[in-house]
Parts: sequence; structure tokens; C-alpha cells
Amino acid sequence: VGGTGSILGTLIGALIIAVLTNGLILMGVSDIWQYIVKGLVIIGAVALDSYRRRGSART
Repeated sequence: VGGTGSILGTLIGALIIAVLTNGLILMGVSDIWQYIVKGLVIIGAVALDSYRRRGSART
């Protein structure tokens, strides 16, 4: 079972991760914390999308 996506959504997601990575590097955050922060952002995005889809299915 797969999800759906768009090219625009993929580009926006990649841009957000790239900007986040650049910001973390400029702040001097260690590699392990960069992975943790990026992972939390991705998990948050998936959770938000799941919540949003579940809410739209009810109406």
C-alpha cells in the first residue's frame, strides 16, 4: 500500500530538509543531533499528514 505525492510536494520537502541541514551546520550542531532533528521533522510531517487525511475522511 503506497501513498500519493506530487513533484511540488517532494521539492518543498527536499528544500525544507536542505535548509534545516544548512542551519544546523551553521549553528555547529553535532552530526548525531542533526540526524535526530531531521528524523523528528520527518516523523512530524508524516504524523501531520496522517492526521489531516484522517480528518478529511470523516467529512
